[in-house]
Amino acid sequence: MEHLNLEQYDLFLFDLDDTLFDHSETYENGLVDTIHQFHSLQEIGHSEFIQTFTKHNHLLWPRFSSNELNFHEFSFLRIKNTLKELNVSAEKDLSLKFVKTFQSSYLERIRPSQKLNEFLFELSKRVGLGIVTNGTVFNVFDKVDRLGLCSIFPETSVIVSEKIGSPKPNKEIFQHALNVLGSTADKTLFIGDNYFTDILGAKSLGLDTLWINRYEYECPQKEKPDYILRHVGDLKNAINQNGVE
Repeated sequence: MEHLNLEQYDLFLFDLDDTLFDHSETYENGLVDTIHQFHSLQEIGHSEFIQTFTKHNHLLWPRFSSNELNFHEFSFLRIKNTLKELNVSAEKDLSLKFVKTFQSSYLERIRPSQKLNEFLFELSKRVGLGIVTNGTVFNVFDKVDRLGLCSIFPETSVIVSEKIGSPKPNKEIFQHALNVLGSTADKTLFIGDNYFTDILGAKSLGLDTLWINRYEYECPQKEKPDYILRHVGDLKNAINQNGVE
């Protein structure tokens, strides 16, 4: 990747899940930890459970992101529908206990990266930083705290789709972030892993974009990001001599 000139930007906006930390691995490990705590799930293979749970997560997500469901309703229906498909009989109390256990297990699996945090701290001295995430206020700030990033990303700099009422890739959430953090599209770089929600969403408002493309996928559409890296930690080396050393 060509060097990224820090002087071009007043603000860097980051996606959270699978950008600032490995959400996918954390999510799967949290599910496995949870399964082990429920006798009725012991005979179900981990892969089958994760695949079914993830399917119902995706099916329900549009209803959550449009505020038809709140996070607690979304979380309950996700496990209720999963258990029904897997032919596991579960009373409401058991489903609620699973929800609570998974939420706790997931957060406990989140670990800070000292190297990344040190880089982000140095970067914050040179350019404004913020987070724009499709998520819920129920756990977003806990995630930031578990990652050790609260001093770098204070609550006012974390833009959450549930609170705004508009998820990525909608222009509204990106514009809201610019308004809150005092920047303009032409002076802002968006960094995220999801080509459709992060890259196309930010591009639709005129932001430059950096795609965290861990698996080196081809661009699904003609629109290309301005920069591509495999890991957010590679950002340090991509910034030129005017940036962070």
